[in-house]
Amino acid sequence: MWATKATLEKCVIWKVGTGQNILINEHAWIPDYDNIRLRSHFDNLHSDKVEALIDSNSREWNRELVVDTFQAEAADLILRIPIADEAHEDFMAWNEEPSGEYTVKSSYKLLQRSNPTAYALQTVYKDFYKKIWLLNIPTKVKVFIWRVSWNYLATLVNLMARGLATNSMCPRCGVGQETMNHLFRDCPVSKEVWMFLSDLDVAVYPQEEFVDWLIRKVLFFSLTRCQIFCVALWAIWGERNSRIHEKKCRSGRETANFVIDYVKEMDGIKAKSQHTSSAVVKWQPPFGQGIKINFDGAFDERNKCAMSGIVARDSSGRALLSSTKIHGAVESAFTAEALACRQAVQIALAIEQTDFVIEGDSLTTIKKCKQRSQDKSRISPFIHDIH
Repeated sequence: MWATKATLEKCVIWKVGTGQNILINEHAWIPDYDNIRLRSHFDNLHSDKVEALIDSNSREWNRELVVDTFQAEAADLILRIPIADEAHEDFMAWNEEPSGEYTVKSSYKLLQRSNPTAYALQTVYKDFYKKIWLLNIPTKVKVFIWRVSWNYLATLVNLMARGLATNSMCPRCGVGQETMNHLFRDCPVSKEVWMFLSDLDVAVYPQEEFVDWLIRKVLFFSLTRCQIFCVALWAIWGERNSRIHEKKCRSGRETANFVIDYVKEMDGIKAKSQHTSSAVVKWQPPFGQGIKINFDGAFDERNKCAMSGIVARDSSGRALLSSTKIHGAVESAFTAEALACRQAVQIALAIEQTDFVIEGDSLTTIKKCKQRSQDKSRISPFIHDIH
């Protein structure tokens, strides 16, 4: 861990509160900026800390100062950094996770990227597993393909290597050793299955390892053919086990027909579920004499701006007030929703109504509002104000 300290430190970023603890040209504090540490001197600033860029009265960026001080790209990114209405201490967060919290998974990915060869291999595996998980097949088949990719099947060669078998010859044909290559590609019984699944090109390159063949085929096939391919591998293994443990034999044609029927059944279930009508969600009034305040945010990616909308109604559904507001320099749709939520809370406090409900469709924002721990994500200033 100590050997990778320098790499990991590069991914720690300061979150702006008061700005009193963040050095403009030394600390990392601008998200998504390549030169995340601005190592230069600014003559027009009275302080080398970020607080010099913030209007303490309005709790907003001093736009004119930021634009005059930094290059256009950096200035644009700085102005998009949200600032809480209520000042709070600056804090550090992990920049490799949207939550701002450190995870072993994200640091592993970071170190993988620092090694181009390992990263390229990791990318191939990532694409492989991503495609497997997109397929319309049961989870048990997906897990089976994962086991196949890691050679985690109890083939006789694997069992013999662990001292659990005395014979490694294929129990189906008795010709070759039961390796993954033989089981799924070279065994005459498996070859017959592939022959009747003629739409699948399962040709093997010279001296191609099994796992390379498996990954290449999954990535090459369309989703439909990949679905058939994976179910076929699973069916071949199932037929092999039935032959050994139940003494039941199935021809290659029968196994291929089973695969086709199984895939058709899966597709039929999916089509049926897609045609199931969904109920329309209607607005529900608050209990008693309470007030319900609904909020929503809209985001314009091109112009990096947002609009928040607020509607407050009583228990009879009568609109008490409505409000819309345009926000400039907004980073994302999540930020737009958080802005709208904060505005709804501010309106609720202004109404001075003790019994009110705030409702919105941004699950991420609502979950963060309910958390007791400090939020370290990019919308943390708004969550801080809401709390």
